[in-house]
Amino acid sequence: MSFKFRLQRILELREQHEKAKARELASARDVSDAAHAAKDELAALRDDSKSHIEKTANEAPRVGHLQQLGIVLDSLDARVILAAEAAKLADADVQKAQGLLEDAARDRRVLDRLKARHTETYRADAAQQDRVQMDEIALAQFSRKSVSNAADDAATGKTPIDGSHS
Repeated sequence: MSFKFRLQRILELREQHEKAKARELASARDVSDAAHAAKDELAALRDDSKSHIEKTANEAPRVGHLQQLGIVLDSLDARVILAAEAAKLADADVQKAQGLLEDAARDRRVLDRLKARHTETYRADAAQQDRVQMDEIALAQFSRKSVSNAADDAATGKTPIDGSHS
């Protein structure tokens, strides 16, 4: 008879849940990385636009051109702020997914430890049963041998070495 863990199906479901949470964490990290990359691109574009405005301001530009560049710069500032907020929210989602993964892993580890304890108990019980069975076999063989020796001694008329008669 082999060991069967009664909660094996629950353990398997917990493992699947943990894998799903790991996939969610990976997805959240990808979204976070994309949000940070978008924010960094917008910040770089804003910095380039600002340096272009500064360069243009030194070359006697037209007022309309400077106003247009100022509007573009203000728009880029707003987009950088929005991208930074999106990156912050994505980071919060990563932290949440990380926490859910840790919870799922902890739940699975609890069942893994329980399974290990049950397996060890089963093995110890099986070993004890084997020892008892081997002791019974050895005792039966000893009894048969003793009875056989006693019968042989009686047939030949020999007495035990200690001189007792039984």
